[in-house]
Amino acid sequence: MKIIKKLPALIVMICPSVWAGMQPMDESEMSLTYGQAIFEVTDQVVSQPEGADLSMLRLTIGARIEINANVEELSLGRYWRPEGTNCTGGAGGDKVCYNNVLPVSYNDNINWACTAKPCGSVGLADENYKSSALTHDTDGEKSFFDFPGGYQPDGGVDIKLRDVTMGQVRDKGNGQYELLPFIQENPYFEFAFDETSGARKLVGFRIGSEESFGYQGNIIDVISGFIRPNITANVQVPVLGGLGTIKLEAFLGGVRTIGWLDTKTLDLYSVDGIASALITGPDALLNQSPHAQLFPVQSNYLEHSKAFFFSVGTRSIQWSSVQGFSPDVTSPGFWINMGGDGGLIAKTQEGDHPNNYFPGHPKNAIYGGNTNYGNIANLPSWSQTYNNN
Repeated sequence: MKIIKKLPALIVMICPSVWAGMQPMDESEMSLTYGQAIFEVTDQVVSQPEGADLSMLRLTIGARIEINANVEELSLGRYWRPEGTNCTGGAGGDKVCYNNVLPVSYNDNINWACTAKPCGSVGLADENYKSSALTHDTDGEKSFFDFPGGYQPDGGVDIKLRDVTMGQVRDKGNGQYELLPFIQENPYFEFAFDETSGARKLVGFRIGSEESFGYQGNIIDVISGFIRPNITANVQVPVLGGLGTIKLEAFLGGVRTIGWLDTKTLDLYSVDGIASALITGPDALLNQSPHAQLFPVQSNYLEHSKAFFFSVGTRSIQWSSVQGFSPDVTSPGFWINMGGDGGLIAKTQEGDHPNNYFPGHPKNAIYGGNTNYGNIANLPSWSQTYNNN
């Protein structure tokens, strides 16, 4: 007890400068001080291509999230949108609408118009809903409706995804299975405010992370967003087999669309093998693949991507940059951003929906036979915190 009573006096004797030096710090001294905290708040003004500049308030959480989860259905933004006009892109020249020539009657609904006609690409002829025999290993063209999980096109919602998976289940053999997570580093929430009226008016919100890593799969019935995957397709022709490889990056997004190739937004990087005689440029690729493209791309690999987020807004918004990456402008309504920084990888030839269901789960009967592709050694795994070995 005597030692304990004398301990405070001993501390003062050893560290007199600590006790004597506690004084308030001014702003300049604070600005030169660094520390580590779980939360980081940034407040900045971001210029906009259209309309007034917006004030962006972002809360970043210094955390690593490792998640393995399945979501039956994700539907966001069920409300009326006018159909887009001036459809001058994609196969046939009528599949992608740029909304730069719209009826006067649309008034302030112009920015809310769909970018596929009809809205949500629902009601087109059946041949539009087939996978390309050139870039998908399905023994020729295959109807979307015949894929595992089926197809439910919906023109009345901004985003409709089914059987959403984050991570994978790996069969290790001998009845043992391993969960592989989908990883997000430093998640954030960001709010966009319009201050032109003298008060802060909330016009947009988004949620994302500074880095996403791992497999994310879903059945894509309809989507609103900026979707730009890097695709490596092994060209397959019935009887003849493999003819070579195509590497491209394509913008497949828009408002309520199922994704169409368009020479205006297509980067064809390389074609090798016999396929080079068949695919001589973007126009030739489009002629060989005139179908909607997003639905068959059910397995997405995010390779340390900075470009994965969901947003909702009452106007078009240029969001702030994240780790040096500045995303494309989001459109009004609900929006998903995947790609644009080179981190969204799709191998359509091996693009089965990721299997993230244990034996006995109803969806295991649908996806259990799929091969989860990728080099296992490079896949994310649970941190040592969860390792029981």
